[in-house]
Amino acid sequence: MSPRGGARLRTMSATDIRTRAATARKYLEIGELVHDEEPDEAPSRQVAGGLAVLAAIAASDAICGSRTGSAPQGQDHAQAVSVLEATQPDGRALATHLRRVLDHKANAHYGTTYLTDDTVTSMLRHARSLVDALESTI
Repeated sequence: MSPRGGARLRTMSATDIRTRAATARKYLEIGELVHDEEPDEAPSRQVAGGLAVLAAIAASDAICGSRTGSAPQGQDHAQAVSVLEATQPDGRALATHLRRVLDHKANAHYGTTYLTDDTVTSMLRHARSLVDALESTI
């Protein structure tokens, strides 16, 4: 299956993949730390949700790079979902995790309404699934 919509791709070297993987791990680590320390503080939840988005995107890039030699380029995250979905063996399941996090990207990064604790917990869980998949991929 090839990515739908003619996604713009960038070639990923082994160094690029390692960099995106390390970045994904760190975004998730700090997001979980912030959430665990202050789950009842709305601004902290917002930061943790924003970091979950960044972790999921970085993990997706590293997975795509490792499996296909390239990753999506640009701001159209729907294309990133499509490119990840086309990877084997579990791209469809991984794309679902990415989509679930990206559903909250606008609010996490630009919104004026705080994310709920349930939403942030879910975002971190989906980002964790992508980072865990990354560990078995690279």
